[in-house]
Amino acid sequence: MKSFIKKILIPIDGSEPSKKGLEMGIKIAESANAEITILEVIEEFGPLPGYYEAPPPNIERIKWIAQQRFEKIHPILEKTKVKWKRKVEEGYPAEMIIKTAEEGNYDLIVIGSRGMGFFGRFLLGSVSDRVVHHAPCSVLVVK
Repeated sequence: MKSFIKKILIPIDGSEPSKKGLEMGIKIAESANAEITILEVIEEFGPLPGYYEAPPPNIERIKWIAQQRFEKIHPILEKTKVKWKRKVEEGYPAEMIIKTAEEGNYDLIVIGSRGMGFFGRFLLGSVSDRVVHHAPCSVLVVK
């Protein structure tokens, strides 16, 4: 049977839900013989203080945050035989995920859910909600 999933985009943000999304995306890629792209979107004005340590002097903030995120998932990637690549962007997460999916002609986005309740989504919006409603391809939200 021919697989219709060849390219999977997996956004990560250093959270436990995004780690679960990565694990699920790898399992799907293994079964579909697909390749994955790990996307890290560094927020222009974030993340919240205390989420990551401040970068040392003379180190670019984006590179520092991306490295801290990558260190959390690298052990998972070392164990897989799935072909993967990594992409780091700066901007608003939902917009950059959607843009990357469009430009890269991805077949599937696998994204972790923060598990935010209705009130939190109403006030803050949800990256996964926006991606689900605006992505050019199928989206799997992993809880």
